[in-house]
Order: sequence, then C-alpha cells, then structure tokens
Amino acid sequence: MSRIAFLIVFVLLTLAAPLALIAGPKDMDEGVAVVFAPWIDEATAMSRVGEAGGAVIRAGNLGFISVAMPASPDFAADIRKAGAWLLLDPQVVGGCLTEAES
Repeated sequence: MSRIAFLIVFVLLTLAAPLALIAGPKDMDEGVAVVFAPWIDEATAMSRVGEAGGAVIRAGNLGFISVAMPASPDFAADIRKAGAWLLLDPQVVGGCLTEAES
C-alpha cells in the first residue's frame, strides 16, 4: 500500500471512531444511516442493506450512504458483515441525505 493510501485510510479511521461513538443510532427501530466505503455505489449500498434484512428508507446524496429500517435485531451485525463501516443516527447525517420520492 502506498504511503498516501495508508495516510488516507489512517485519517478516515481516526475520524470515524469518535464519530461512531458520538453519532451512533439512538434507537435502531427508528432507522439507521448505514455508511459503506466511499467507493461503493448507491445500487450496491441499497442491495447490501436488503440482503442484510433492512428496508431502504432513502438514499444519501453520497451513494455510499443509505438510511434503512432494520427488520431484525441482528441487522447491525448482518450489515457490518455486508461491509458497512458505520451505523449512525439518521438525524445526525440528515444534512447530506435526500427525501425518498413518493
């Protein structure tokens, strides 16, 4: 891994840890913002949410973020196995999300 790639990963992980502690979902039954790696496209993110047993409520302006409604108590573990980096309170990341079309 090049030094620049290592530095980018290090900075992202350094920022992600405090964010996960501060902005974690308060109640998974109210929905959760699922953050995947930045190179994951919107269709893949939504597909992974569905495969992990969640229903996509809306997508983010950034394709690697989806807001989901968990269908089972194991959703957090299942979505992490599917590649999610962070689970956040959707109200915290609300500024970068769009409303789902009706």
